Amino acid sequence: MAKGVKQFLLVEPIAKTPYPPLGLMKIANMLREQHTGCEVLGIVGIDVPRTVRRPAAVYITSLFTWDLQRVVRCIQLYSDRFPRADIHVGGIAASLLPEYVKKRTGVTPHIGLLKDAEKCAPDYSLTFGRRINASITFASRGCPRHCRFCHVAVHEPEFVPRNQWQNDICGQLPKIIFWDNNWLASPNFSRDCDTITKLGKVVDFNQGLDARLYDSQVAKRLANLRFNPIRFAFDDIKSEPYVLRAIKLAKKHSKAEIRIYVLYNFEDTPVDFYHRISLLNQHGALAFPMEYREATSSPRKFPGPHWDVPLLRAMKLTLIFYYKRGMITESRGSFESIYGRTAREFVSKLHEIYEYDKKLKGNR
Repeated sequence: MAKGVKQFLLVEPIAKTPYPPLGLMKIANMLREQHTGCEVLGIVGIDVPRTVRRPAAVYITSLFTWDLQRVVRCIQLYSDRFPRADIHVGGIAASLLPEYVKKRTGVTPHIGLLKDAEKCAPDYSLTFGRRINASITFASRGCPRHCRFCHVAVHEPEFVPRNQWQNDICGQLPKIIFWDNNWLASPNFSRDCDTITKLGKVVDFNQGLDARLYDSQVAKRLANLRFNPIRFAFDDIKSEPYVLRAIKLAKKHSKAEIRIYVLYNFEDTPVDFYHRISLLNQHGALAFPMEYREATSSPRKFPGPHWDVPLLRAMKLTLIFYYKRGMITESRGSFESIYGRTAREFVSKLHEIYEYDKKLKGNR
């Protein structure tokens, strides 16, 4: 490093998803705008190059709250190794549990989005060890729904469209992944569709579309885009008519695979969860069960009011060993073999799986 050149470290404490940390990728270009000629390094964990001596600042992100203990250790290590550097901490987990981070590290996390970085395009040369084939962006931030199980409002308190999201797109990458929480509620929906059409890339709204807002007009408009897959959420049994309508319309207007996130372990019962995944299986949609967890730093399981640890453990085992990518596939025969033909069989089979796993562990 040339003398006098400022050096910045961007740190992802633990890489647990196939996607690089978008916030750090944006911060990289923010720093370059603020400090001409600076050097920015993307690092996973504590694998710091030997050439690093005195970084001006270290930016540490966070994702899952149950990994915060690892994040805290990372903050402590960088603080000890580079005592003169400014330590900045942010991301989803730190925004949800800022007092936990501050108490254990002395660093006050930034809560929510970093506005100066939000304006910048991601630096796609910093992939933090991943191979990516898609640009990542948000066409909108926040969500107007404010569901009680969702923490989006902490990190993104206002629902606002992003008017220049296309600046985030890398022309060399064939796909675009959108991380919007509720794109169909955006007042820019029609304009966004026009922009996506002009870009001509395959798009994936990775967090899902709001089935309540997916009507025939929306389905027809999206049919002209290169959507793959089409995702919805089935968070509550009350959403059943909207989800079934969305599946029907999606099949009518598109040939894309349909994937549906299914929340469980919140206020639902195993009976209503079984009903939802069974219904999706019968309608040829792939169910992607999503276990609700409280915003806590503990990696332990926290059963909801109608669940217990054996049921949660067994459910996770079925997704790991019986299905690819955690999705329940369309085969009705395999579904009934694993989960049963009724909700009572479902609960019974999960307890059998748990006891079998427990026995295997005891024999090791």
